[in-house]
Amino acid sequence: MAAWQASFQVLLGAPALPPDYRTRLDRVLPRGRHWHVEGERWGSEDGDTVEVFSEAPAEILARFDLRGWRPDLYERFLTFVQSVGARLRDPEQDSEVAVAPDAFMENLRRSRAAQFVKDTQAYFEELRVNPIRMPEEP
Repeated sequence: MAAWQASFQVLLGAPALPPDYRTRLDRVLPRGRHWHVEGERWGSEDGDTVEVFSEAPAEILARFDLRGWRPDLYERFLTFVQSVGARLRDPEQDSEVAVAPDAFMENLRRSRAAQFVKDTQAYFEELRVNPIRMPEEP
């Protein structure tokens, strides 16, 4: 994940994706190439991307490139999330995000990625003073 990308987990209500999930994601971003044989990607690795691992339990991860503001993309993504009956989780904040355009875009605006894009020097100074702590293993 690049510093300019805000990341989300799509929390599915079922262990499997609907059979037409690819068609639904085609409406969000163009298909790309994934490095893992069992993974699929829509978008690009260092830009806006949705990654799918369809083996049950299915996993979907999304990252949005905040170097550009794309409300139409965010709305298409949220439409996809709603269409598969899923919820969104922001791993950075360890919290769920409402699947609504205003709430989602506000979450993007508060993200570390947005801070990085807005003022890169201040972002790195903040990291120097308050480094990101990884959770400790049990």
